[in-house]
Amino acid sequence: MNLLNISALEIARKISSKEVTVVDVVEFYIHRIKTYKDLNCISALFETEALEHARQLDTLNITSKRLSQFHGIPILLKDNLDVKGYVTKAGTVYLDQIAQESCALVRQLESLGFVILGKVKMTELAFGLSGQNPLQGTPHNPWSKKQLAPGGSSSGSSVAVAAGLCPLSIGGDTGGSIRTPAALNGIFGFKPSSDQIDASGGVPLSKTLDTLGPIALRSEDILELYALLAKTHVPHLRSDLNQLYYLAEEDFPYPLNDEVLSLWNKLLAQLKEQGFTLKKWQPPAGFNFEELSTRTSKIIAYESYLYHGKDAENEQTKMWQVIRDRVLHGKTITADDYQQTIRERSIFQDIFKKSLVENLCLLLPVSPIFAVELDVQDTQFIHVGDYTRPFNYLDAPSFTFPIGTSSTHMPMGVQLVSHQANDHLVLEQAQAIISKLNIQPKVANI
Repeated sequence: MNLLNISALEIARKISSKEVTVVDVVEFYIHRIKTYKDLNCISALFETEALEHARQLDTLNITSKRLSQFHGIPILLKDNLDVKGYVTKAGTVYLDQIAQESCALVRQLESLGFVILGKVKMTELAFGLSGQNPLQGTPHNPWSKKQLAPGGSSSGSSVAVAAGLCPLSIGGDTGGSIRTPAALNGIFGFKPSSDQIDASGGVPLSKTLDTLGPIALRSEDILELYALLAKTHVPHLRSDLNQLYYLAEEDFPYPLNDEVLSLWNKLLAQLKEQGFTLKKWQPPAGFNFEELSTRTSKIIAYESYLYHGKDAENEQTKMWQVIRDRVLHGKTITADDYQQTIRERSIFQDIFKKSLVENLCLLLPVSPIFAVELDVQDTQFIHVGDYTRPFNYLDAPSFTFPIGTSSTHMPMGVQLVSHQANDHLVLEQAQAIISKLNIQPKVANI
């Protein structure tokens, strides 16, 4: 049995038609996880519980009592989400409290018939975009024999999907942490507007900005899953999906690597060939990528210190010094400065919304560089956030999809964004592009 390179929905249809059992599917992925343990992306494997749950779901399937279109699908979770009976490590080696209750999202996923297969590694406290974690061990980007950045902080979530260890995973995005690893692993990822997916119950980095979202090998899985998980369903206001804005090179917040730029220009040409009308987006007055990125970073730092400052201050806490310094930086931000940054957020959101005339989506890069070798001070990825962090401050729904690979076969993706609460237009616009360009990524050849 080979379940690779097909959607979770297709696997679920095989389960529904009795072509395979849920136990078969769960065993397939457990075997792959064990076979490719050197990828170092699994934090905890729930083998016994997953197989028991699979048997229960098979019993339901026999009587045609499917819980959703994802009945029987295994899923992996970022390890900052509480699962009853397990420690929520959040990428650390010092957190050791066993969760007494599962978080809201886990309960929701189980009610839909998902099998929680386990939890995956992540950047310590979700505070970084490279995915590096020297204390727990950094997940291995499956597209390279070398240890290259998997992207963070949802590093394990993306590596697991890209390597075929699960058909779907859950990540989190506070400053680009779904979009970056999805782009660097050649798969799909969606950062919804905040609070659309219940993020309560877990270890926060910034409750103001923390956003949960799905990561998958097939875009249709994300569309269907989001429709089940989202708190609200606001229909988009436009039926024509053949028009969109793009960010012109002269407005890039940081120059793209030559090969990334080549892929970007190739994408624009392909879209035009497929009949899309591309309009150059004019950044509105008062819109500055660097300033918005700084505002996001300020909120993250301030709130991370509120939640984790006590541990960071304690020299006995075993914490990567890079993360400790990031948390402690929040101590330098005054309450007045932080509160003003929060208050002004709606002003910038309104400016951005008005700039998307005719309710068009905006296409732009995710990262100026491919996955690179890791450095001890974690400085290589400083400018990746230039493209992602502004849209956290704007609470912009953002969908990432792959566009090709480098000369050394490393993947790259781009992001499609819109204004706050316009999630469904982003998803439908993305699906229109993916369908026209026939974007069907494959599991990494590991």
